[in-house]
Amino acid sequence: MKNFMTVMPVSILRAALIAGVVAVAGAASIVRAQQTPPTPPPQTPQTPAPAAAAQEQQDPFKFQIDTPMLMILSIAPEGGADFEAAMAKVKEVLAKSDKPERKQQAAHWKVTKAEAQQGGNLMYMFALDQVVKDVTYSPFLILQEGGVPPADVKAIYDKIAPTIKGINILAYKTVVDMGSSGGH
Repeated sequence: MKNFMTVMPVSILRAALIAGVVAVAGAASIVRAQQTPPTPPPQTPQTPAPAAAAQEQQDPFKFQIDTPMLMILSIAPEGGADFEAAMAKVKEVLAKSDKPERKQQAAHWKVTKAEAQQGGNLMYMFALDQVVKDVTYSPFLILQEGGVPPADVKAIYDKIAPTIKGINILAYKTVVDMGSSGGH
């Protein structure tokens, strides 16, 4: 298996986050990636099935491989507390879920924070030592699935999205395990 790195432009990842909010709020149009940070479309009563299917296909937080992943999020300092509060809420939702795939996600997902800022921004890492294939890691979709009211999910999104300065997603494999007695 080849080692690869995926670095997605912030605009695409913001659009994916918006797609989660759109699914939660029931917006009628598909959100497309833009060069400038997009804003959520107005809410409508229902999402047509084709729009929901297209959003599902575009979720960059749903992985088709089961290799370990590392997501690095660069967050403006003013967004740190809101981001951490949102992730604590995601943890609660995962803990309450009766779905085995959500339990497996929680067991292998750590959110860490770098001690030093990079470029003036806080650096958070999602360390996924075992990925649940084809299950979203989008915090907003997880909150929605966990029964958080759509207006609350949108409020969380509205606080965090403008402070996201970058997201890098990397798949990795161990080349040498310094703690094992085997060859690699």
